[in-house]
Amino acid sequence: MKRIPMKNPLQRRTRLIKIDSAADAGMRKQRLKLSSMSVTFDQISGNVAVVRREIAVACSRAGRDPQGVRLIAVTKNQEPDVMPMLVAAGVHDFGENRLEHHEVMSEAARASGIAVRFHAMGRIQSRQLPKLARISDVLHSLCEPDHVARLARACAERTRLPVFLQVNTSGETAKAGCTIDELPMLLQTVRAQSQLEVVGLMTMAEEGVATDRIRATFAQLKMLAIEHGIPRLSMGMSQDFTIAIEEGATDIRIGTRLFAAAP
Repeated sequence: MKRIPMKNPLQRRTRLIKIDSAADAGMRKQRLKLSSMSVTFDQISGNVAVVRREIAVACSRAGRDPQGVRLIAVTKNQEPDVMPMLVAAGVHDFGENRLEHHEVMSEAARASGIAVRFHAMGRIQSRQLPKLARISDVLHSLCEPDHVARLARACAERTRLPVFLQVNTSGETAKAGCTIDELPMLLQTVRAQSQLEVVGLMTMAEEGVATDRIRATFAQLKMLAIEHGIPRLSMGMSQDFTIAIEEGATDIRIGTRLFAAAP
């Protein structure tokens, strides 16, 4: 086993991540297509600060408290050493939509002793449910009734898994998520499982459309949450999170905005 140091953004100490070999690490990076861009702590902390200010402004417009918005860093294309930098910048929630990369990041966090929460938010395949149940702190994309019982069984040896039900409120055929009409039955099915806790609804707005259309997608999800007594709303990404916040988002999923290099 070769031990490779993980960079600490505050340069206080070196954290170690165990990997099988340097060659294996290179193959894994190529397979996962991780970002090769060298991002610094100053860049990440600066980007986080800018996003936090935009969150505060959007909350002010909506008469909301910024503390009620959880910032989830979507790290799907990043190296593990961005995690301590994000934690040092005040971000402790990480979003993953590919299981293999999720496993890499989870292993690295555990090896380095970083206290973080992992949010699984990609399309779910049935065979992935046992692993997702083991390494996820929150699941944002449950939408298939056939997955519910198997997921609950996979959670038998852990605490209740908080889940968001993904609803397709944009109407795009290519988007995952149950329909608005399917939500009541899905909700009933999940609530019948003691190992699963419905904490919210999730949606994604269509890209490249008018602001009014994006806003309507988010507003529809909020109406559904109110109707069914569901407290949290996972909606809004780098390009539309301020609109989502104005419409009630409690969890926003930000990727590119956090890792962009200074112009």
